[in-house]
Amino acid sequence: MKIGYVPDTHFGVYNQALPEPEEVADAAEHLLKEGELAEKVGFDGLWLPERHSRPETFFPNTTTLLAALAARTERVDLVTAVMMPTFHHPVHLAEELAMIDNLSRGRLIFGAGVGYHEDYFRLFGVPMAKRGRRFEETMKVIEGVWTNERFSFDGEFYKYDDVLLTPKPFQKPRPDIWIGAVNPVALNRALEWDGWVWWFPPGVEETARLVNEMREKADKAGRKNWVFTMGLDGWFDDDVKRAKERHGHRWVREYSFYEQEGLGMEERAGAQEALEERFLTLGGKQQWVDYLSKVKEVVKPDYIALRTRNPKPEAGGYYPSKQECLECIEQLGGIIDQV
Repeated sequence: MKIGYVPDTHFGVYNQALPEPEEVADAAEHLLKEGELAEKVGFDGLWLPERHSRPETFFPNTTTLLAALAARTERVDLVTAVMMPTFHHPVHLAEELAMIDNLSRGRLIFGAGVGYHEDYFRLFGVPMAKRGRRFEETMKVIEGVWTNERFSFDGEFYKYDDVLLTPKPFQKPRPDIWIGAVNPVALNRALEWDGWVWWFPPGVEETARLVNEMREKADKAGRKNWVFTMGLDGWFDDDVKRAKERHGHRWVREYSFYEQEGLGMEERAGAQEALEERFLTLGGKQQWVDYLSKVKEVVKPDYIALRTRNPKPEAGGYYPSKQECLECIEQLGGIIDQV
């Protein structure tokens, strides 16, 4: 099981005013420091989200950050988990991702999802209607220009005649592609590619049940190297009571934000205790080793990523400093070889 870290692009407060330039520049440098440190302490990869049109998100452009991390790291995978190519120009995005793969000498993993946030689509002038079909076409175009010397396509949304994308990705025939999925339609799409990404999973046993079902379907479809990957959250502090009191409220608020905005949280499990039963670990070495070991034994994921930072709640409450965030990464790195 590989373990990655998420240099999360949230820094501000929900519904805040626009951030100041100095804040954004400081946050960008901190993201690079997190990535460098995560590699140094033993994480296998860096997973980056894509978020737009939200003032608490200080670094919305995933490919720009990936390029910077490609130049500042040497070993770790660079994972988009996930980007939403549905509102990108597919050939332009394919070109950017191919260059990141070359900059990193083959460390890119392309995680992609349809997209769920109406403001993202509005920002780029792309309709939400038919977004699933648009996504499928976009992915065909990206794979097509990556794997064919010249590429033609005649679709509902895109048409290309003998186009040339150069250079191609460093990896041959292309980087691995994972699909972010929760609902049944998206899960079926994940079986058409190299793997599945799941954020905010349920409890370990329920997760394992669905993952086993998906693996059986992947085997039947001939996807022998198909992988399951998942994101997990939490904070490292040997004082368990302090970890719960200081940090648990951040995830309760984040989860309630997604519920209130109607952004894909169909299950109602906003209480801190309920989140800790699902994907949230708040504690020290023993709590983290026990939980991750259980996930490894029961779910058997091929790759997980840990996230420790999310937006600041409007009502205040404790929020870690940038230095504390770096110290947390270092402490989590110390348990990687014990899982």
